[in-house]
Amino acid sequence: MDNKRHLSALNIWGLSLGCAVGWGAFMVPANLFIPTAGPLGTVISMGLSTVLLLIIAYNFSQLVNRYNDDGGIVAYTRNILGYDHAFLAGWILIIAYLSIMWANATATILLSRFLFGDVLAWGYMYTVAGFDINFGEILFTWMVFFVFGLFSCYGDILRKIINTCLAVLFFATVVMLFVALYIYTPTDVFYPPFQNVTSPAMQIFSMVMLAPWMFFGFEAVTHTRSLFNFSTRRLFPIMAASIVAGGIIYVLLAAMAVMAIPAEFSSWTSYIAQKNSLDGIKGLPVFNSVYNVFGQEGLVILFLSILAAISTSLLGLYRITGTIIQYYGTHKILPEWFSKEAKDGTPQNGIIFVMLISMLIPFLGRVSVVWLCDVITVAGAIAYGYASLCSYITARRENDQRGKWLGGIGVAVSAMFFFFPLIPGLLLGGSLETESYLMLSGWSLFGFVYYWYVFKNDEQHRFGNSTSMFIMILFLNFFSSSLWLRQRLEGWISIIPSEWESISYSELAADSLVKDSMMQMLMILFILLLMADIFITIKRREKKLFQTFQHQHEINQAKNTFLGNLSHDIRIPMEAAQTSVHLALENCTICAGCPEENCQRRIPDRLTDCLGKLDTHSQLLVGLIDNMLKKGSIMHNTHMDKIPIDSVTVDLRELLQQMKDLFSLQMQEKNLFFEVYPVDLQHPMVFCDRIQLKRLLINLLSNAYEYCSANGGVMVTLVEVSSMPEGERALYGDYEFHVHDTGINIPPIIVKSLTEDYHPDYSDMSGLYISRSIVQSMGGTIEVDSASEQPGKDIVVKFTLPIVAKEMCL
Repeated sequence: MDNKRHLSALNIWGLSLGCAVGWGAFMVPANLFIPTAGPLGTVISMGLSTVLLLIIAYNFSQLVNRYNDDGGIVAYTRNILGYDHAFLAGWILIIAYLSIMWANATATILLSRFLFGDVLAWGYMYTVAGFDINFGEILFTWMVFFVFGLFSCYGDILRKIINTCLAVLFFATVVMLFVALYIYTPTDVFYPPFQNVTSPAMQIFSMVMLAPWMFFGFEAVTHTRSLFNFSTRRLFPIMAASIVAGGIIYVLLAAMAVMAIPAEFSSWTSYIAQKNSLDGIKGLPVFNSVYNVFGQEGLVILFLSILAAISTSLLGLYRITGTIIQYYGTHKILPEWFSKEAKDGTPQNGIIFVMLISMLIPFLGRVSVVWLCDVITVAGAIAYGYASLCSYITARRENDQRGKWLGGIGVAVSAMFFFFPLIPGLLLGGSLETESYLMLSGWSLFGFVYYWYVFKNDEQHRFGNSTSMFIMILFLNFFSSSLWLRQRLEGWISIIPSEWESISYSELAADSLVKDSMMQMLMILFILLLMADIFITIKRREKKLFQTFQHQHEINQAKNTFLGNLSHDIRIPMEAAQTSVHLALENCTICAGCPEENCQRRIPDRLTDCLGKLDTHSQLLVGLIDNMLKKGSIMHNTHMDKIPIDSVTVDLRELLQQMKDLFSLQMQEKNLFFEVYPVDLQHPMVFCDRIQLKRLLINLLSNAYEYCSANGGVMVTLVEVSSMPEGERALYGDYEFHVHDTGINIPPIIVKSLTEDYHPDYSDMSGLYISRSIVQSMGGTIEVDSASEQPGKDIVVKFTLPIVAKEMCL
C-alpha cells in the first residue's frame, strides 16, 4: 500500500466534522437559531438543511469517484469547466476556509477572557468595532497559530490520531451533556416552539437558507482523496455521517441553550431577548444551562468540548487550505515553491504560508473576523453550485438519470443559498453585516486583480476562455458593493432624523455617501478596465495564432509540393534502376540454367540472392513513392488526417519474410539478434492495404533498431488471435503483431500521449506516432508496454488489426 494512503473512514469522518463545525456551534444557537426560529423551528430547519446538504454531498461523492485528484472542487471545475472557473472556485474556497480557521483561532481570546479574565489584556493598542486589541492577546493568538501550524506540518501520523480522537470527544461530550441535562429538564421549557413575531414557515426557511454557513467544510475531505485507504464509493456515507453528526450537535446545543434559564425569566423568549444585557455566565445560554445543573464540573466538560471543536477545525483547515494552495502551485497559478510536499503528502509550504499570513489577523480584531465569516454563506453557495453543476454535466455525459436530477437540484438549491442571504431584510436574522458586503466586494476585486496577473503570465493560454467567469466576478463585485452602499444609506437615514437640527451632520452624511458611491464606481471601473485589457490580449493572441496557422499552412503546402515533385523525380531513376536489376536477374536465371560445368563466368548464387532482395526492396520503395504521390505528404499522415486505404491480396508470411530480408543485414552489423515468427496462421492470405502495413512495420522496426544497443535483440511475432463470421462470404480475423526489443524504455508521457494528438516535442519517437496513425486508419489498436522503473525489461509494441481473410472474399 502507498505510504501516503493512511486515512481510514473514521479519520475522514473526524476531518469532515472538524472542518464543518467549530466554536460557532456553541454560540450561534442562542444568538441566531433560537431567536429566529425557536426550539422546534431549529429542529425542523436543521433536518431540512441536512437533507439539502446530503444532496450536495452526493454530488461531491460522484465527482470523487471519477477524478483521482486532491484538488477537490478546483480540480472538478478545471476538468469540466476550464481553468477560469477553477480559479474562481479556488479563490472562494481559500477565503472561506481561512475565515473559518481565523474565527476559531481568535475565539480562544474570548475563551481566555471568560476563563482567566484580564490576564492577557495587557499592552492596549487600539479598538476595532468595540473590540479592544491588546498586545498580550495578540501574542497568545500568534502562539495558537504557530503551534497548530507546526503540528499540521510535522505531526504526520500523530496528527490524524489526535484529530480523530478530538472529533469523537467533541461529539460525545455534546451528546453526553444534552442527555444529562434532559434528565433534569421539564419538557415545557421548549414552549413556545416558535418565536411569536413571524410565521413558522418564514422562520424555518430563513434558517435553511443559512445551511452553507452552518455546514461549510464537510466537503474539505475531497482534497485528501489520495490519502484514503478505502474505496471512494464509501465516501458518501462518511460525509453523510459527518453532516448528520453536525446537525445533531447544532440541535442539541440549541436545546441546551434554553433548558436551564435563569430563575428570573418565565420563558426562553424573554431570556433570549435580554441575554445581551446580562453579565457573566448568564449572557451565554449554553454555558449558563450547563453551569446551573452541573456546576464547575459541567463547565470543565463543556470547555473540553469547545477545545476539541476548535482544535479539529484548526488542524483540518490548516491542512486543507495548504492543499489548495499547493494545487495552485502545481498548476503554476502560484509560484512553484508552493507545490512542494513532504513524503507523507503534507503540503508543508502551503501550510507555512497560511501560518504566516494568519499572523496579521489578530491586529484586525475579533469583530472583523466575524464580518469576514459572514462571507461563508456566499462562498459556500458558489462552491456547492460548482460541484453540483460539474456533477450534472458528468451525469448527463454518462446518461445517469439520478445523477442528473440530483445535480440539477443541487444547482437550484445553491442558487437559493447565494441570493436569499445576500438580499437585506429578506431572511429573519440572516442578512450580512454592512462590513461583510464590503469585504466580499473587496475580496472579489483582489481576486480578479490576481487573476489578471495570472492571465498575463500564462504562457500556455489556459486562462481567458470563459466570459461567464468574468461576468460572475463583475456581478459579485457590483451586487455586493451595491448592497454595501444600500446598507450604509439605511444607516445614515436611521440616524439623521434625530439630528435634523445639525446641518453639519446632514452634510457629513451626504459627504460620506458621495465618497462611498465613488468607491463603488472606482471598484467597478477598475474591474472593467482589467476585463478590457484581458479581451484585448485575447484578440491579439487569436490574431497571432491565426497568422501562425496561415504561415504553417503555407509551409505545409510548400512541403507537399516539394515532396510531390521530389517523389516524381525519384520515381524515374528508381524505375531505371529496377529495370537494370531485372536484367541482372534474367542473366542470373540464364546462367543458372547453363549446362556448362566449372564455368569461369558463372554468377555466384549469393549474388543472385542479393539481387533478388534488391528487387524486393526497390519494389517496396517504388510502392512508397507511389503512395506519397497519391495520398499527400508524410506530415499530413502523421497528424492523424484520414489515410485512404487501398486493399489488395497480401500473404502475411511473405510480407514478414520481406521485413526480415530488409532489416537482416542492418541487425547483423549492429550484432542484434533478429527473428520473425508467424505463429499458427490459419488464414495467412488476407485482403488489406499492403503499402500501409509495410510502412507500419518498417517504422516500428526502424525505431527498435535505432534504440537497441549492441548485443540486444528484436523479435516480431504475428498471431491470428480470433476470427468471427460476418455474413456468408467474409471472415474477419483479429491479427495481433508484437514487436519486442531490448532498447531504452519509452518515457511514460510518450506512452500516454499515444492516445492523444501528435506532439512535436516527442519527434524523436515519431515512428510511434506514424505507426499509431496507420493502425487507427486501418481500424486497429496499438499498445506499448514499457516500464521505466524496471530497466532491462523488453519493450513490446502490440497492435491488433481486424483484417478480412482473402479466401472468404471470393
